[in-house]
Amino acid sequence: MRKFHIMGIEGVGMSALARLLLAEGHGVTGCDLAPGAKARVLGVPVHQGHSPEHLGDADTLVVPTPIPLDHPEVEGARARGLKVLRRMELLKDLLGEKPSLGVTGTHGKTTTTGMLASILLAAGLDPWVLLGGELSLLPGNARYGRGPRLAEVDESDPLFREVAVGVAVVTNLEADHVAPQGVMAPNYHPSFAALKEAMRGFLERAGVVVLPAEDPLLLGLSQGLPRRLFGRGGALWAEGVERLPLGSRFHLVYEGEDLGPVELKVPGAHNVQNALAAGLAALSFGVGPEAIREGLSRFPGVGRRFQRLGEVRGALVVDDYAHHPTEVRATLEAARGLGRRVRVLFQPHRILRTEELWEAFAEALTLADEVVVLPVYTAGERGDAEGLARRIAERLSALGREARFLGKEEALAYARAHLGPEDLWLTMGAGDVNRLGERLVHEG
Repeated sequence: MRKFHIMGIEGVGMSALARLLLAEGHGVTGCDLAPGAKARVLGVPVHQGHSPEHLGDADTLVVPTPIPLDHPEVEGARARGLKVLRRMELLKDLLGEKPSLGVTGTHGKTTTTGMLASILLAAGLDPWVLLGGELSLLPGNARYGRGPRLAEVDESDPLFREVAVGVAVVTNLEADHVAPQGVMAPNYHPSFAALKEAMRGFLERAGVVVLPAEDPLLLGLSQGLPRRLFGRGGALWAEGVERLPLGSRFHLVYEGEDLGPVELKVPGAHNVQNALAAGLAALSFGVGPEAIREGLSRFPGVGRRFQRLGEVRGALVVDDYAHHPTEVRATLEAARGLGRRVRVLFQPHRILRTEELWEAFAEALTLADEVVVLPVYTAGERGDAEGLARRIAERLSALGREARFLGKEEALAYARAHLGPEDLWLTMGAGDVNRLGERLVHEG
């Protein structure tokens, strides 16, 4: 057994890897700038901060994507002869040990991976799962099993191109996690062309590729590869889709054969597409229709994906992780289906993304009845977090929508003072805006 030291162990992806390594019997230690709940749950030694002194008797150092490879802890590991692996390199090694499935894409990959996990569990396959969000069917966002290995493969990491899986699922691809021209960052692609090239590399290493039939970009990138398509014109599609307030109902049709009804517990047309992606991946892996229907119908939703937080004074409070204009639009379209006044606390995520997409965010947010824009959650990037957020609010006002910029505590006070029984208050963003929704529900 090996001994791993994991930098940034409190992160969602790193803590999940730690959990899986521990379950395999490996030794694990870690460090983080702010050790917290995830590290405590793991029950492993965790140091605060980053230093070569933390390496102990480890033989392998695992480094998250944003950490530069000239960091003192990384250089210390190399000086001692330790193996140094980026997060994606470790995932590549782990997926290579068993039959595997990997899900990537700009939007929907966490939900699609969660749906696939639910299907594999329904099929009794005892899957090993690594997910980018919390799923109640698992112990958190990872599950150790002796069956096939299923992972969310983050396309924001340029090294994802090296990962090889038996079944690769791609939900979509847009120019997200692409750095502005002339800017270099370890967790961004230098250009959209570079991202597309990396995606082609990922697809070339797969046994079979599952992707949407109506996506010209992905059809072009997968040209000449073994592939299966979902949606209209593909092998698997949804017939008779009925939109429900918090879900949908439809029949799965595979190559002209009705496989039976599915009732999803998650709303929106985008989630029907995610279900088709998961269903066709499962069929490609040899899973039968009954387990697919059962798994999709059991799927409870992933944490922070249109997650119902509760009600306060008749207002429904929902949280969603949407942090790209396409995701914002899809979430708001689902929200409008509930028949309530849609009021949003929106927290943009990352300075570089917001600088590139602030106008598109404003356009997408026009689907809401009212928007409160919070300062950008910087995720360690430098820039004008308030100025960028104000710009979005001002553009929304110019587009005829009720909008304002407020700090977090001001925004919470505003929401409390303006709760109405017909309201849907939606906290939206990939930062910590969800805590405002939780406080709104629990503190009233």
